[in-house]
Amino acid sequence: MNATPWYKQFWPWFLLFFPLATIIACVGLITLAVGNGPDMVVDDYYKKGKAINLELTKFDKAKALYLHGDLQITDERISFAFTKGDDSKVAALNIGLYHRTISDKDLTFRLTKNARGQFTTLLDAPVEQGAYTVFITPFDDTWKLKENIQLPQAGAIKVSPEYK
Repeated sequence: MNATPWYKQFWPWFLLFFPLATIIACVGLITLAVGNGPDMVVDDYYKKGKAINLELTKFDKAKALYLHGDLQITDERISFAFTKGDDSKVAALNIGLYHRTISDKDLTFRLTKNARGQFTTLLDAPVEQGAYTVFITPFDDTWKLKENIQLPQAGAIKVSPEYK
């Protein structure tokens, strides 16, 4: 009787397939997990806390000025119009759209005032859909408005000075 070598048999390869597939999948998942770490880790919490306190005074300033507005984000443009408060000294606005989990999707824009009193800018490409935090500040960065939004959103988004 002529016995065939083990490597020409079906069953050893069948039994080795599942452990080898598991090892390859684990190596792939570990590589994926290590390569895509969170972007929200802060090294120096004390400095970050001091910066947060400074930012809260800017929100209080916006509340004292009683600034409210409507933000509209379409595929072609971003526009903001004040509905309450004194905006006569504001020449331009800075708007930051910060994605809640992916820092690569963060965007900043400078909006200028047009003849109708609205602040607008044209977009090169539509803003990707997702959950964003919007920060609106004047050009001189004296006050700040914040709103949490979900894009795409039809119609205007009400922005108020309440810190949320």
